[in-house]
Amino acid sequence: MAFASTIDARKHVMGDLVMVTGTMTSDSGSTGGDVLLADHLSKIFATGANLNGAGATDVEIDSTTVTTLTLVTASNGVGTWWALGQR
Repeated sequence: MAFASTIDARKHVMGDLVMVTGTMTSDSGSTGGDVLLADHLSKIFATGANLNGAGATDVEIDSTTVTTLTLVTASNGVGTWWALGQR
């Protein structure tokens, strides 16, 4: 089971808020994984994700670190994600 994600190099800045975007790929039966954003954000306020195709996507903010996204996808999902937070 494998999960991979990328973080886009160009950030979107709005005052003291930053939006970080990226892609995700789950293969070999994987249903998601974690995206670590501590190098980009000190706190995440809102998130979202979309799969390219049928299937459900759930995005959770890890309550113990507040800088980790947990993406839960349909098996073998490919899509995009975003996070809005404080620098």
